[in-house]
Amino acid sequence: MQLSGNQNRALVGGVICLALLGILVVSLDWMDVRGSVAAAEWRPMLAAIAASFLAYACSAYSYALLNRCFGIPLEYRSLLGVGFVSSAMITAIGGVAGHSLRLLLMVRRGVGTGDALAPSLFHGYLESLIFFALIPGGLAYLALSHPLPESLAFAAGVGALGLGLAFVLTAVVFFVHPVRRVALRLLGLAGWIITRRNLARGLQDFDETLHNGLAQVRQRPLSLLLPVASIATDRALRVAAIWLCFEALGGGVAPEVMVTGFAIGVAAGVMSMVPGGVGVQEGSMAGVYHLLGVSLEQAVLVSLLFRVVYSAIPFGASLPFYWRVLRQRRPSA
Repeated sequence: MQLSGNQNRALVGGVICLALLGILVVSLDWMDVRGSVAAAEWRPMLAAIAASFLAYACSAYSYALLNRCFGIPLEYRSLLGVGFVSSAMITAIGGVAGHSLRLLLMVRRGVGTGDALAPSLFHGYLESLIFFALIPGGLAYLALSHPLPESLAFAAGVGALGLGLAFVLTAVVFFVHPVRRVALRLLGLAGWIITRRNLARGLQDFDETLHNGLAQVRQRPLSLLLPVASIATDRALRVAAIWLCFEALGGGVAPEVMVTGFAIGVAAGVMSMVPGGVGVQEGSMAGVYHLLGVSLEQAVLVSLLFRVVYSAIPFGASLPFYWRVLRQRRPSA
């Protein structure tokens, strides 16, 4: 399979980030690193793995609930399976691959592409909205507790403003039907120019499913309570997982420091063009933690351990389920 130019650039960027992270680890005092690893407590590490799996279960459950809110008539067991394996891939490899797998699995179960896309995008929007709500507080704490150079403070402010504007614009497109119609027409035109494929039918299905789903939510606003609570629990369990990683490697970190480094590091990984934010997330997280007073050895080891327990292990555990999930199809009438 030949990679596109963007994929090649992303792959090269990922390799460079991993190389830089490797150089950083090697440059540390090896005796301190070896001592930290040897002194690591395994019970908090196992608890971090359990918290990670519970987080994925909450994400899959919220995905299943939103699909039912949007009128997707699949059984919960099938929706939970799709939600779990695609969420694991989104975290480990990247959003494009994970969401593509999610759409493929839903289409194999008889759901139209546009019908499957609407609840998936809305679910992703709610997940991002709840997570990125941590960013302004984290940046404010970073700026107030550790004065930044003017250029870095300006870049952080511009980034926070850009995130806010993106979420406002996305909310307008989601909830204001006339604006959404215009946006979808422009998207269809762009798709025709780039791919020479008529995307009008799929975009129309997406618009109808999203419109009907949001109409049902407006009629029964409490129907969003459980999905939003599940997403919030997923986010809380992520924070618990990194706290347990700190506990495994010595602890001694204030809650506000832990949340700030976590939020900024994960956000940097998500906004990067590197699949899964590999290298970018770890480097950013370690840098912020060290800036906030955590020793460099502990900051690097915690960021790497979090990648293992939250991303690598759940993704590896999900692989045996891929064959079963891919094999399942919607039963014929």
